[in-house]
Amino acid sequence: MKKILVILTGGTIGSKVEGKIINTTAASSYRLLQLYNEKYADDTEFEVIQPINILSENLTPVEWGVLCNCLLELNFEKYQGIIITHGSDTLSYTSALIGTMFENCSIPIVLVASNLALGLPGSNGMNNFRNAVCFIKESHMHGVFTIFENNKGEMPVYLSTHIVESDPFTDQFRSFTGDYFGKMIDERFFANESYPHLSESHKLNISFKNAPDFNNICNNSEHCETSICANDANSALWSGNFNNGILLIRPYPGLKYDNIDLSTKPKAVLHYMYHSATACTTDGYSIIDFAKKCIDLGIDFYCASFKSKDAALYDSSAKIIDTGVTPLYNISCEAAYAKLMILYNCD
Repeated sequence: MKKILVILTGGTIGSKVEGKIINTTAASSYRLLQLYNEKYADDTEFEVIQPINILSENLTPVEWGVLCNCLLELNFEKYQGIIITHGSDTLSYTSALIGTMFENCSIPIVLVASNLALGLPGSNGMNNFRNAVCFIKESHMHGVFTIFENNKGEMPVYLSTHIVESDPFTDQFRSFTGDYFGKMIDERFFANESYPHLSESHKLNISFKNAPDFNNICNNSEHCETSICANDANSALWSGNFNNGILLIRPYPGLKYDNIDLSTKPKAVLHYMYHSATACTTDGYSIIDFAKKCIDLGIDFYCASFKSKDAALYDSSAKIIDTGVTPLYNISCEAAYAKLMILYNCD
């Protein structure tokens, strides 16, 4: 039987509590495997690597580059599947990134995290990891998924490009679609047969050096969201890093765009909108003036998430599109950001 590769990156699931401080240590991440083998005397064989070891709030594009290059160096045929342990704070962002880059992977890649450090009452980290193991061994799925137990005792399985940030009060993740891709019940996977199909627009095809299994990565999934490309390019070669930054903006009443410093000139701006695909167009607080300024500076400007090309728009939405921004459809903030980070770091 092939091994399951476990990629440790730190996070709460790999942390240690000392006094009232939670942090990662050189050995704390490996405790997960020790506890698993003590609790489950099964035939699962693991191979373990730890390319990074941080709390996920400290994640930067540098660590993303390390993780993605680590995956690209692997011979996937050696493994039954891959589990990536991660912190919960930025889990949805890394899920979206890995879900975009490795969507066509021939084996399952599952990201897991924990609400509390292992061993503490109420911690779900071990349950999440155990169900990731079971998902890999019995579901016969391929692609990228995220598993995180909710406060109802359910074990949702998310498409990794659809999971969105955890609520700060309840620590509960949710799906961009409003429903789960499936659930683990008694350690068996049950797919959601009514999972919604999302519309798709611009293709993003990514090629990788020295990675024949992943040439022509694109959104071919039945359940896909907007994919993105610039200048109608058919394909692009990922540079191997994420040095070019994307400026992400989210609206709130009173946002003063004049306070945003564009002197570093980001490659692109992603402006995530209110849920109705709107943003303020009132004089002195107008997204329109800011978008025009960015476009005049040669900064690409994207707005998300619109629901349909054919639907009626609010007045502000129509004015924003008329400015010349690129609208993105049916896509989470995390997935849009991840796709743009990949796109603007291609050669």
